[in-house]
Amino acid sequence: MSLLRLSQVSLQYGPAEGRDVPPVLQGINLDIRRGDFISVIGRSGSGKTSLLNLAAGFLSPNLGRIEIDGRPVTGPGAERAVVFQDDALFPWRRVEDNVALALKLAGVPREDRLVRAHRWLADVGLDGQGAKQVWELSGGQRQRVGIARALAAEPEFLLMDEPLGALDAMTRDQMHELLLRLWRQSHAGALLITHSVEEALFLSTAVVVLAPDPGRIVLHEEFGYGRRFLDGEDPRALKSEPGFIAARERLLSAIYQEEHA
Repeated sequence: MSLLRLSQVSLQYGPAEGRDVPPVLQGINLDIRRGDFISVIGRSGSGKTSLLNLAAGFLSPNLGRIEIDGRPVTGPGAERAVVFQDDALFPWRRVEDNVALALKLAGVPREDRLVRAHRWLADVGLDGQGAKQVWELSGGQRQRVGIARALAAEPEFLLMDEPLGALDAMTRDQMHELLLRLWRQSHAGALLITHSVEEALFLSTAVVVLAPDPGRIVLHEEFGYGRRFLDGEDPRALKSEPGFIAARERLLSAIYQEEHA
């Protein structure tokens, strides 16, 4: 089983006016295995997106190690796919060609990559939409295309930076259920950056809370609500349970406790 591991990772962006600036992240230890769904929450400035950029290989740590199955991460790789807050689609390409882009870069023949792209479009609820232009789709549909594009490459790890933040509440709830089904289908290890405590709690096998100045893990707690939904339980009933409500308050307390200390 593949493992993405961050060991004693610290990140500092550089000196300011001749003086050292405090680290953005310090002493981060985090394991993400295939089949995990880990969400990272915390106040602004706690380093959430920086953590994802380190895992993606877009940044290198100043201290510590980032490894996949013991191999050092030195940059982006095909085993990690990233979904951004902005859908980051190419407007001059049709929907199907956006989804198939990573397969094209990997040298997959056009006919084969389009078959796979259409399969993933169907899986995200966009069957028959492949020939459309990106600008013909709604915001929620474009994010579905972005997720399909990431999963079409069959990555071992799916890294998501607030991909649902700009969606309305109803569309966001639908996307939660879709993400969980796709996560189970793909067997990928998922890392989600979000500002929504309820989103993190419902989706994740574990939630990590970062505190700022410097960014560090102050809580790492496991949950099972997403798996319970996939086993057939009603999502509204799950979110109404006393245990869910208590866990949400516990996570909120962890986020804000140092602010009010």
